[in-house]
Amino acid sequence: MEGQLFVWEWKSETYVLKQQGHFFDLNCMTYSPDGMYLATGGDDGKVKCWTTKNSLCFSTFNDHEGAITDIKFMPKKGNAILTSSQDGTVRAFDLIKYKNFRTLRPNKHTQLTCLAIESSGDIVCAGSNDPYNVFVWSLKTSQLIDILSGHTGPISSVCFSATNGMLTSSSWDQSVKIWDVFGKNGMVDSFGHSHEVIEALFHPNSNDIVTTTLGGQIHIWDQETNSIKGVIECKHDIQGGRLRDDRNSAKKSTKNKHFNSLAISPNGQFVLGGGNSKNLCLYDVKNKIMLRRFAIT
Repeated sequence: MEGQLFVWEWKSETYVLKQQGHFFDLNCMTYSPDGMYLATGGDDGKVKCWTTKNSLCFSTFNDHEGAITDIKFMPKKGNAILTSSQDGTVRAFDLIKYKNFRTLRPNKHTQLTCLAIESSGDIVCAGSNDPYNVFVWSLKTSQLIDILSGHTGPISSVCFSATNGMLTSSSWDQSVKIWDVFGKNGMVDSFGHSHEVIEALFHPNSNDIVTTTLGGQIHIWDQETNSIKGVIECKHDIQGGRLRDDRNSAKKSTKNKHFNSLAISPNGQFVLGGGNSKNLCLYDVKNKIMLRRFAIT
């Protein structure tokens, strides 16, 4: 059921504000570059924009016909939001005129699973479920300019480097691939893992890549030498307790022993991971140790 917030005026016994959330699960969220706004996407296909100051939703977009899988603000200005969806489209929403001003589609219908925007804001990439491709568009022209093929499983994440324009893609085929999107050199590197890779991010130094896997590890890779710099074991850090309706104990359960998403601090010293557990874990990248665990309800 959709969550609602009502603000009532007690004298007239009428409400003056009606605040609505998502009908179903919340899949993705992102902050605007200035931190003033928050955008969320859900299984209901809705895209909602919120103010961080008073937590009010000031705009809702209903253009998608499937669940939202990823959401990003435009770099720098943050005057638009881009979303990927299971309906097979990437849509761009104007936050000044409040309308869908671009719709990007692959060359064949497929569910899109993740999204990345290059720092200039013109090049947009999205990974797909099947076929296992990364699609590259120009946002200005809406033209599909490239299809990156090489993965043998669904694409779980895509991410642009902030400095050199390289693109990383992670997949359920247990690999992370590096693509030279602008140089037209295609795939330039591949990093194999022992488990399915859920997310891969460029470290702020642009030389390292940080990944999280279904096996409950965080890997730090050196892109220049194509070698692994370290592994952080996270399974015991993230696992939570046992819910009332859980048949398995916390130790035997596998659903809460890996991170679904990572975030790296701007200085590159720390990485924060979150998943299906109630625990969020903060790690020191250099020393590969957990610094703090945050428990949420």
